[in-house]
Amino acid sequence: MRLADERWVREAFGVDDLGSDAPAGADRWARAVALGAGGRAANARAVLGELDPRSPILQSLAASTRGSLVRQSGRHSDARVDDGRACATAVSRNVHATARTTSPTAAYRLRRAHSAEGDDLWAKTAWLDGLIGLAADNLGIGAFAASHRLLTRAGDELESFPVSATVNWATIPRVALRHAWVRAEHALYSGDAASSSVWATRADELAAGSPSPRHRIKTDLIGAAVDSANGRLEVAVARAHDVEKRCAERRLLPLQWAAATMLAGIDPADVGASHRASDLLTSMSFLGMSFATGA
Repeated sequence: MRLADERWVREAFGVDDLGSDAPAGADRWARAVALGAGGRAANARAVLGELDPRSPILQSLAASTRGSLVRQSGRHSDARVDDGRACATAVSRNVHATARTTSPTAAYRLRRAHSAEGDDLWAKTAWLDGLIGLAADNLGIGAFAASHRLLTRAGDELESFPVSATVNWATIPRVALRHAWVRAEHALYSGDAASSSVWATRADELAAGSPSPRHRIKTDLIGAAVDSANGRLEVAVARAHDVEKRCAERRLLPLQWAAATMLAGIDPADVGASHRASDLLTSMSFLGMSFATGA
């Protein structure tokens, strides 16, 4: 792997490499992930478009990454198309035959039919990335029951997959953290503050072993939202300010924007928070993030 590729992999996931079992070209996918995490959506989409069209796993990872970019811009309904495609493509040996399939149920059955591929670490990672993305998409449009079913299915799959210390963190361990994030968010959106604390605590535990600063930062951002919902306002404000500072240091514009937006709502003393959020929104729009009207 070239030094430039190592840099992108480290920036995306905090690891030096993606392991010998990663599909060829996965380092390019990591570059797109890192670019998207920095708010450089147009550049990220360009890199995703260059990934090997013959690799179902890469195309699945690319689809869920596109879904993430769309979801970050507030277009959760549109993101379901990409995440559904990610689920279907991860379990197919023929990318083009399943490119129009967006049903997670169909994808699940296909995955079971292709047992050899379903047992593959990266195939399962890609499938779960799409499934958890779909759960987040449904949460964003208020389809709480559908989101819960998808999260339950993902949780069952994670429990059935043994993870050893040698498993690359960018695979199942990362996906498990994403699952805890969306579980916490689902509880928040559903008005279940107690359950949100349970899942935020689980996310904290998983993030403690993460080599990725970005993933630890997002875990703290979700924790701040959970603290606020549970009446721990001073803790939430302090945590959100810390997240915003760390995001600024690493140029993680989407997370920085989310932190500033949160502070505008929970910290009346921070009169500049809404202006910072607006400036970040403008910057990300310039870099290719197509926000939903009213975002």
